[in-house]
Amino acid sequence: MTAPIGIGQLGAGFIGQVHSLSYRLAAMARSRVRSGIRLVSLADTDATLRREVADRYGWEADTDDWRSIVDDPDVRLFVNAGPNALHGEPSIAAAHNGKHVLCEKPLARTADEAFDTYRRVQATGVLHQCAFMYRFIPAIRYAHELIAAGELGEVLHFRSRFLMSFALDRDLPMSWRLDKAVAGAGALGDLGSHHIDLARFLVAEPVTVAAHAHTFIHDRPGGRVSNDDSFAAVARLANGATASFEASRVAGGHGLSSRIEIDGTKGSLLFDLERLNELSVSLTGAPGFRTFLVTAPEHPWADFLFPVGVQGQHPIGWEVCFAHQAQTMLRAIDSGEALPDTAPTFRDGYRVAEVVDSIDRATGSGSWEPVTYREADTQA
Repeated sequence: MTAPIGIGQLGAGFIGQVHSLSYRLAAMARSRVRSGIRLVSLADTDATLRREVADRYGWEADTDDWRSIVDDPDVRLFVNAGPNALHGEPSIAAAHNGKHVLCEKPLARTADEAFDTYRRVQATGVLHQCAFMYRFIPAIRYAHELIAAGELGEVLHFRSRFLMSFALDRDLPMSWRLDKAVAGAGALGDLGSHHIDLARFLVAEPVTVAAHAHTFIHDRPGGRVSNDDSFAAVARLANGATASFEASRVAGGHGLSSRIEIDGTKGSLLFDLERLNELSVSLTGAPGFRTFLVTAPEHPWADFLFPVGVQGQHPIGWEVCFAHQAQTMLRAIDSGEALPDTAPTFRDGYRVAEVVDSIDRATGSGSWEPVTYREADTQA
C-alpha cells in the first residue's frame, strides 16, 4: 500500500476550515484516492482558533509556524489558505521542498508578485493549483462543455456580478481584507478575480479594460480602508467578445449573489450561485430560458458522493464543489500525472492578477488600459 498523502495547511480561518472539510469529503468520494490522506499539521498564529479547528477536522498537529510544515517530510501537499500577503513566500518555500501546492486566490497582491510566485513554483516541477473553485461547480463545468461543443455558437458577450454586504456595517472592524498592503485590491481582487477567471475559462483572455472603483466607507474601528469597496469594468476579450464585471462588498441585501451570463450567436446561458445545481439555457431554435438540474448521470461529478440513476438525482452543496477541487489535486498526486487542463494553476492565478492590475490602473487613469501578459509566461 502507498502511504497516505500527507497534507499541511496554513490558515485556520473561514476558508481554511472549508479546505479542511473539503479534504475530508474528497477522501470519502465514491472514486476515492487510493492512497488515502492524512491531515498532518495546521498552522495559524491564533492559537485558540487553530486548536479548535484542528480538533474539529482531525488535524494531527498544530503550530504557529508555517515553516515547520513546509519542512515536514510527512507533508506532500501544502494548502495555503493564509492572508494574501502570505501566499507567495510559503508557497515558494513548500515547492522548493518538493511539496505540491494549492493556494487560495488571489495568488498575490500584484501581478509582479504573482508572476514571481508562479515562475519560481513552476521551476520546481511540483503540481500547483490556484483555488478558483468556481471551475469545480458542476453547472460551470457543464457550461464549459456546452460552449466548447459550439452549442452557443460564437460567443459575443460575457457579463457577471458578484455582490455581498458584509462590509456595509460601519462598525465592522478594520481587517486585513480592507488593507491594500496585505490584501491588494478589495472587491476587485477578492470577488472580481473569480469572475475574471471564469471569463478566461469559458470564453477568452481579456486584452483591454476600462473601469471605475469606489470606496464608500473609509474609516473603520482600528484603521482606514485602503482598497476598493466596489468596482465595475468593461473588457474586450481576445475573441472579440465584450465582457463586463461588477463586484461589491457593500451591496445591501446581498448575502452572496454571484451570477454570470454568456450570449452567443446560437443561444445564451446563465448561472446563479444561489441556485447552485441549476443551469439555464436558451437556444435560438427554441427561445426562452429552460432551467434544469445539473445532477443527472451525464453531468460532471454527478456520482461524486452518492450514486445517481436508480437512487435519483441528489442536489449538492457549495462545500462539495471544494471537495471536487481537492480531489482533482489529490488524484494527480496519487497517479503521478499532470493536473487536467481544466484545473486552474498558478499560471491562471498570475494571468488573473495581470487583469486585476490593469483594471486597477484603468480606475485611476479613466482610460482604456491594455492587459499585457509577459513573454516568459509559458507552460512547461
